[in-house]
Amino acid sequence: MSEREVNEVNPNHPVTQAVHDHWHKIAALLVQKLGGSALITSDDVLALGVDKAVTVQELSDGLHVRIISLSEGEKLAKIHGGLPE
Repeated sequence: MSEREVNEVNPNHPVTQAVHDHWHKIAALLVQKLGGSALITSDDVLALGVDKAVTVQELSDGLHVRIISLSEGEKLAKIHGGLPE
């Protein structure tokens, strides 16, 4: 698998700051929700592509984690103060 740089598109947002050092916990919770194990292959990594963003939204019922296009992530970051207009 090749390494890919992942950047926070909206680093100043309070939710981004809150989850910044907790991705291992979020990954563990997602694996637990999948039944306790998950196999990720190099094909999975390649199929994901490089034009994706992960969003985390804190709502009243908990954290909502989604994968969206990078362009949509950049658009949301502009709306929520992460990127200049």
